[in-house]
Amino acid sequence: MRPDVERLCADLDAELTRDAPIGREHTWFGVGGPCDALVRPRTEHALSTLLRRCADADVPVRVLGDGANLLVADEGVDGVVVKLDQPVFEACTIGVDGRADLVRAGGGADLAKVMHASVRAALDGLCPMAGIPATVGGALRMNAGGRFGAIGDVTACVRLMRPNGVTEELPASAIRFDYRQTNMPRGVIVRADFQLQPGDQEPIRTRLKEIMAYKSGSQPMAAHSAGCMFRNPTLPSGERVSAGMLIDRSGLKGLVEGTATVSPEHANFLFVPEPRTGRATDVLRLVERVIDRVREAQGVELHTEVVIWRRGDRTGAIQ
Repeated sequence: MRPDVERLCADLDAELTRDAPIGREHTWFGVGGPCDALVRPRTEHALSTLLRRCADADVPVRVLGDGANLLVADEGVDGVVVKLDQPVFEACTIGVDGRADLVRAGGGADLAKVMHASVRAALDGLCPMAGIPATVGGALRMNAGGRFGAIGDVTACVRLMRPNGVTEELPASAIRFDYRQTNMPRGVIVRADFQLQPGDQEPIRTRLKEIMAYKSGSQPMAAHSAGCMFRNPTLPSGERVSAGMLIDRSGLKGLVEGTATVSPEHANFLFVPEPRTGRATDVLRLVERVIDRVREAQGVELHTEVVIWRRGDRTGAIQ
């Protein structure tokens, strides 16, 4: 049964879109179905009230960030999807509480914009986020990063709104930042503070350019994909190995399943060349084929890093 979204959003300072085509219009894959309701709260109070009402009605709530680490199934996803793209959730402030090295950014703020603002202020620490498309909240939830560092390395504090609508401040010491995951409680990341390192702008800008050049030269940045599809697995020996290397060694570069393809440039990137006619089902089938082939050829089990939303499955829901 679909939720009574009019009742859930009644009197809220929020924008409501029913049957919003989030898969095709709000993810980097550019494929997949709609959500029952896309809600854009304009205030923290509206967000809090919405979460509380959804919790009382047992309606699943998911948060849509930049859509760069997300695949929506062709049948879409049930419940309410929240998008924090209003000014109160996108603000970025350089220098907080009288501290020049502290940057505060809303959970819906574009990570790249926050990074560039910090570089202009001659603050180092967010340059490793170069080339990672994400909102601040999405990046924090999965501890986004790469070979140059992770966002958890410079996080000072997170303001989290729990499923009951109550907010709390979590210092970084209360959060375990692991490889592409955290132990952060369920809820919506409203904002975060980052403690950066003051320095000279030119060396910081040079480092940013070097990181971007490396990524542009090794990854299909313009493809309709969600970045790395699989997490780098850990072997029984404790060594973490590259999922892309394992897929490449299994001879799977360029493998095609319907409208989906394994990138011939970077084997851990799966993409849809023609998203308008593409299908999320093909991506999911390709994922299974890659997992099976790598298991057979390399004896290693791969697990997806990309979040998959399906109707009737509460994966990715905060409640």
